[in-house]
Amino acid sequence: MRKYVSDTAQLTDEYGIQIGRWKQYRDLGPLPFDAMWCVIPPGASSAEDVHPEVEFAVVTRGTAIYEAAGEKVEVPTGGVILLDPERSHVIHNPSPEVPLTILSIYWMPRTADADAEGGRDAGAGRD
Repeated sequence: MRKYVSDTAQLTDEYGIQIGRWKQYRDLGPLPFDAMWCVIPPGASSAEDVHPEVEFAVVTRGTAIYEAAGEKVEVPTGGVILLDPERSHVIHNPSPEVPLTILSIYWMPRTADADAEGGRDAGAGRD
């Protein structure tokens, strides 16, 4: 059993926010997905982002507002948003006081060939 906490992650500036990629955890070994912590300061927003991966994002602290194609969705602590590949989006932190923390888990979508063979494509991206 291993524990990982966003508060102790090494963060870098990416997409206009702070990112802690899970590749920093050397003891993980190969995983069928990639992951990163996303920390957005109070009142701030991410840069617009679009990527080829499916993204499963869990809000672990604060409330997020995801904006995509003119639609805004509020996601509270404990909530999840699932983003399709190639979906341009921005994440907003509406709180004037609380940093927003999200665990983003992402992977390459399955292909028609992989579906036919019963396999799955997993992979890296956004490095």
